[in-house]
Amino acid sequence: MSSFNYTTTEGDRIDTLAVRFYGSLKGIAIIADANPAVPVTPVYPLGTVLVIPIVDDAEITTNEDLPPWKR
Repeated sequence: MSSFNYTTTEGDRIDTLAVRFYGSLKGIAIIADANPAVPVTPVYPLGTVLVIPIVDDAEITTNEDLPPWKR
């Protein structure tokens, strides 16, 4: 799986990074799983290097994300 490194800036949080990179809070698990040595804190320390996996949109979106009339 491809990935890239991201160095945190002031105020970066796992939820905001998940939405930025994956468009969904489901990205929290992707980021956390890819960075087992980095503790999940309310705000990451400045300069923390995170591995951000590049995933297919299908890995993030499921039918459960769609309203019932679009399933």
